[in-house]
Amino acid sequence: MQYFVSKTSPRAILVLFDRGDTLLEGVQEVVKKEKIDTAAITGGIGSFQRVHLHTITTTGFPTADKYWNFTGPIELASVQGSVIGGDVHAHITVFDWDSKQTYIGHLEPGSVVAYRAEVSLVVLEGVKTERYNDADGNFRIRQAN
Repeated sequence: MQYFVSKTSPRAILVLFDRGDTLLEGVQEVVKKEKIDTAAITGGIGSFQRVHLHTITTTGFPTADKYWNFTGPIELASVQGSVIGGDVHAHITVFDWDSKQTYIGHLEPGSVVAYRAEVSLVVLEGVKTERYNDADGNFRIRQAN
């Protein structure tokens, strides 16, 4: 894995992944090295040899998630998300060649690049954020002090 950081504002970062790299862990590593608190994950493409993701299965509380693990030739069509309080929250769209199915969900650790992948981020400089649950249990984001 390697990455490039723009020299102008806003700070943009392009992360390049090679065969065998783990996508979520790699983006999190860049966020830590670059001391990023808040950013937008603006895009990503590539391929996986193994992917782990989850999606919601209900709209009620408590939440219930379905987890999937795939291996084989998997095309990564898109990555979007955010970095809140230094934590990466990424969603992906993938096509699994073996099942001929498209899957959409939350990127989980252990998703391994097959050939290459690219992810771009734009940093919101000077913005500190945090995730929290409100009194009703809803997931929220607020600006931190």
